[in-house]
Amino acid sequence: MEQIGLIGGVSWVSTMEYYRRLNLIAQAAGRHSSAKIIMHSLNFCEILKFQQEGDEEGEFRILIQAATELERSGATKLLICSNTTSNTCDRLERQLSIPVINIIDATVSAIQRSGFRRIGLLGTKYVMERGFYIERCRKEGLTIKVPGAVHRGAVHDAIYDDLCQCNFSERATRAVKGAIDDLLDQNVEAVILGCTELPLIVEQISPPPGVVLIDSIDAHIAAALRPDGAQRALEV
Repeated sequence: MEQIGLIGGVSWVSTMEYYRRLNLIAQAAGRHSSAKIIMHSLNFCEILKFQQEGDEEGEFRILIQAATELERSGATKLLICSNTTSNTCDRLERQLSIPVINIIDATVSAIQRSGFRRIGLLGTKYVMERGFYIERCRKEGLTIKVPGAVHRGAVHDAIYDDLCQCNFSERATRAVKGAIDDLLDQNVEAVILGCTELPLIVEQISPPPGVVLIDSIDAHIAAALRPDGAQRALEV
């Protein structure tokens, strides 16, 4: 495994899951093997303020500082442990000499290999309503659907008020389940868990039989660990 740089803390809950999954993969090589990781953990409230204000420059300043420090520390590729902050990936990569594995591209690549075309998207309001995520998917020929406004608001609140606090509450479960049902009513073939906290609540959701949930963390890590990981995740 190459020396992976993680920008985490967005939130710490999902960052912990990245660390856990990468080490489980490394452990498969030997009982005492562990992942070679360099991590820069952000103070989430600082970057969240810029996201809420739509201040992309402020968000980018925080991320480029973290990314540059990881590169200088010896990271050979970079992952941001978040879907919402992935809108900065292209710009970050232009200023670094190491590849930035974009979680959106990794997720789209996984969907394309599965053969799905009509996809539901769950995440924060920023992911579901701002164009950076949906347009990237549509560019690759996918039809993207999001839940209705009430469900979008409920999922957004559940992410920030519950899941980011490591609180897998009944309220959060109901919000996510309701949004998935709404997407199924729109005849989607699969649903992207487009927030890195969402895969952590999947076991409590009990979705209807046959619905396929796309785990963006799994897709992201898989893209980073492919032998051609230095290439763009969408090169399939």
